[in-house]
Amino acid sequence: MSNTRTKVAALSSGVVALSLGLFGCASASDGPPSAGAEPPTTAPPIADATAGSSTPAAPASASATAVASSAAAPAAPTPPSAQGKCPTGMAELSGGKFKSTYYRAELAVEPFCLDVNLATTDEYTACIATGKCDKGAIHACDPSTYNIEGRGNLPMICVDFGQAERYCKAQGKRIVSDLEWEWAARGGEEARAYPWGADAPAEQLCWSGKEKRTLPCPVGTYAQGAAGIFDLVGNIYQWTTTTNDSIGSFRVGRGGSWKDTKPEQVAVSNKGGFKNTYRCGFLGIRCSAPVP
Repeated sequence: MSNTRTKVAALSSGVVALSLGLFGCASASDGPPSAGAEPPTTAPPIADATAGSSTPAAPASASATAVASSAAAPAAPTPPSAQGKCPTGMAELSGGKFKSTYYRAELAVEPFCLDVNLATTDEYTACIATGKCDKGAIHACDPSTYNIEGRGNLPMICVDFGQAERYCKAQGKRIVSDLEWEWAARGGEEARAYPWGADAPAEQLCWSGKEKRTLPCPVGTYAQGAAGIFDLVGNIYQWTTTTNDSIGSFRVGRGGSWKDTKPEQVAVSNKGGFKNTYRCGFLGIRCSAPVP
């Protein structure tokens, strides 16, 4: 940790504080992430706000259970017309400015395309068949979904950051950035606490808050938000990128998971920190792309 602090302190003067939970899931049987205690300190220039997976993310740590702000927000932007100009299976989201819970600063998000669904196990398996994705250790988690009958439509889990990055690249896309994910989940300028609004989580998502689960849910079960995007929160954490990638080996995961039991764990503001080589039974892939 001391090396991380040194690197963070040495960043340029344009930095601002950010908040992140530092979580571990190195072993197959690890449970949901738990908050770390050390606050990180890095910042992005606005020009890099929508940087793709070519600018990796490296957060340090802090509280992972902060609840999203419920402050009043301006009127929401016009909801995207589903696909819009984006490829099939993606939704077009308009851009805008907001105060990022990761960077703790107001930043701009350019219009972008976001996968409506999480990457499924069947889709990742098809990518392996093309030679563009690999199957190294993707069966090692508990639970896992790869090569198990009946789990093809469950989200692909047990992939590390590099595998997730290669999968999105094989689709002609990139891993969703932290800013893009948050903009979509908060409903743009609406600043929602949860993708569906202010109501406490209950039946709107795949989680263990009502009944203990042992597996993720089939992809495409829970539509959340004005864009009709599924599983933004709950089901699995999603790897994201930030402009802080270059300072270390930790990446931001967003969305909470099927293991979570508390509302704050699936709030838009919740963030998880995962080492880029970790693989878990509750962490997977969502891709994004620029609007053509």
